[in-house]
Amino acid sequence: MNKQSFSSNKINLLIVGFGPHARRIYYPVCKQEENNLGIQIIYGIDLLDKKSEIENYLRERGESLPMFYVESPNYTNILDRKTENELNKIIGKYKIKGVIISTEPLAHVQYAAWALSRGLHVLMDKPVSTVKNSSTSEKAASKIIEDFNYLKELYEKSKAKYGRLLFSLMAQRRYHPAFRKMRELISEVFQKTNCPVTSIQSFHSDGQWRLPSEIIDIKYHSYNDGYGKCSHTGYHSFDIIPWLLEAAENPKKRINNVDIFSNFLRPNDFISQINLDDYQKIFPDFPKFSRYNEKTFRELTYNYGEIDAFNSFAFKHGKDTITLGSANFVHNGFSQRGWLKAKKDLYKGNGRVRHETHLIEQGPFQAISFISYQSSEIDPNKQEGIYDIGGEYHLDIHLFRNHNLFPRWKSYEKFSIRDLTTNVLGGYSRGHQEDARRQAIIEFVNFIKDKKIEPQSNFLDHEHGTRLLTGAYLSAARQFNGKNPLVNIEF
Repeated sequence: MNKQSFSSNKINLLIVGFGPHARRIYYPVCKQEENNLGIQIIYGIDLLDKKSEIENYLRERGESLPMFYVESPNYTNILDRKTENELNKIIGKYKIKGVIISTEPLAHVQYAAWALSRGLHVLMDKPVSTVKNSSTSEKAASKIIEDFNYLKELYEKSKAKYGRLLFSLMAQRRYHPAFRKMRELISEVFQKTNCPVTSIQSFHSDGQWRLPSEIIDIKYHSYNDGYGKCSHTGYHSFDIIPWLLEAAENPKKRINNVDIFSNFLRPNDFISQINLDDYQKIFPDFPKFSRYNEKTFRELTYNYGEIDAFNSFAFKHGKDTITLGSANFVHNGFSQRGWLKAKKDLYKGNGRVRHETHLIEQGPFQAISFISYQSSEIDPNKQEGIYDIGGEYHLDIHLFRNHNLFPRWKSYEKFSIRDLTTNVLGGYSRGHQEDARRQAIIEFVNFIKDKKIEPQSNFLDHEHGTRLLTGAYLSAARQFNGKNPLVNIEF
């Protein structure tokens, strides 16, 4: 087994949370770029009950990584004294300059606060935070933006104390060439017409079919803490919508408040869509895998978070609506799962396939359709047809413009991801979203190396996305408690 060796000539990173996402993206990318960028993940942190899983992963790779295991999770905003003391020793001994935070989002704030207080650069998974029962409690939902403000104050103080310091969020769509192309197209039309984005529709399906017992028993990307899809992949849309809107904005049309109305599908709804009798007809052996009857299932999951979420927005300047929008997310969408027993890899190995669309209208001048449809899971050996509809890499942008008004514009153009990027990552880490994540990691390291760059996903730029996440949960919590679900938030 190759031992991880300390080097004072490299930029040493600490990774907090060594779960499926870290093992698929952060760790392999950093290993791949170790010599090119002069970096290495030198130490890791995770929960004690994950020890054997992590050791097996490293053993299969023929590698080793020193780990510190925390006995039990602590979801307050402040690290417990024992963990803090241990981490302080680690960063001192190994001359660590940056921290990658890839934990359960409930733990984001405490680790980010600690790292910032020590003057460490931070790259953290999205969202900034989430809070237990945020989909059922208005107080919990409101704490999400409070967490942002808490970290914002800490970040500003740390920059004043330590100087140049990066706190970045892994929101890879900001680095993705197709999203950057759309932002460029929006800006181009705005410069010519002064017309903002007038409507935007965002949709994402994980194709992550969970059977009833798994909704209770599986804790990865779970619902049992009173939140779900909005805090998982859903945050990407909450982030990317305002990021795109900003490309066509001026002071007279600047959005300063948003009406939000959310409808969530929870486990109690899910069991009505496909009930236990339906499962038994589909899977004759289903009773062997079903641990709960419907009554017990409903009782246990009553306060669970959202499986699917449909969120409607009216982005306003004062009382006037500038942009109508929606951000709709489903875990319970088209899947390629055809088996009863969940597979080991729940991140990308249990039948999960992605469907993603973004439909943008810019008044009578421009329409943009972003479409990415997969029909099967990752197959590292497959090369034919991967860019076609249903293929693993499929992503097309369809552009429509008012040619009669501006003859130099083409009435229709198509941009394929094949034309916009070059594939870098391979194996089970391959994909254009994964390549965008790689760019975020490279930017993070280059910033630490004092290169003069403007970060694309600075923490401070995520206030709008965090406010939308807060507002969606406020609306859902109000509806859950029998109140008017329409909320208005400052923006």
